[in-house]
Amino acid sequence: MGVRGVIADDEVLIRMYIREILENNGYEVAGEAEDGMDAVTLCREMKPDFIIMDINMPVMTGLEAARVINEEKLAGFIIVLTAYRDREIAEKAVNMDIMGYIVKPVDEDTLIPAIKIAQNKYKQIQEMEREFSRTKETLNDRKYVDRAKGIIMERRNMTEKEAFSYIRRLAMDKGKPMAEIAKMLLKAYGE
Repeated sequence: MGVRGVIADDEVLIRMYIREILENNGYEVAGEAEDGMDAVTLCREMKPDFIIMDINMPVMTGLEAARVINEEKLAGFIIVLTAYRDREIAEKAVNMDIMGYIVKPVDEDTLIPAIKIAQNKYKQIQEMEREFSRTKETLNDRKYVDRAKGIIMERRNMTEKEAFSYIRRLAMDKGKPMAEIAKMLLKAYGE
């Protein structure tokens, strides 16, 4: 399955034109919405890689919909379209983690590079989030090992090095990560 997008614009001709551009460039259009509320609903159902969304739409504006979509992580990234060159709207878009901002009329030479840049930035952000999560997990694991090491030092009258070696040896003998052994020991000691 290719990269899937959703198009949200209250003008049917613009949606058709954007669909044609996307499909001609190898993107799959997962659906179309004519207002912001429908865009949110469609993203909940489809979980697209991206959404291209007009700012000025009925029921719920593109920025209001973008806030919900980002908060609930319903789409990978958002590119907004606007008919106006408005600095205030652009500032709001920047503050909402919008990945692209295109002033209408939309054309292929503007839209496709904007999508590719946004895709690349989104991949970088995902990798940073994964790295942050791994680092956080490693740090938490280290805290468990340190706490268990302190308790073992106290209860078994061991040096820090001996307590660490004890936990490491248990982990190797049991074929479990040191953090898992440390957590088990902490529970066993009522900590």
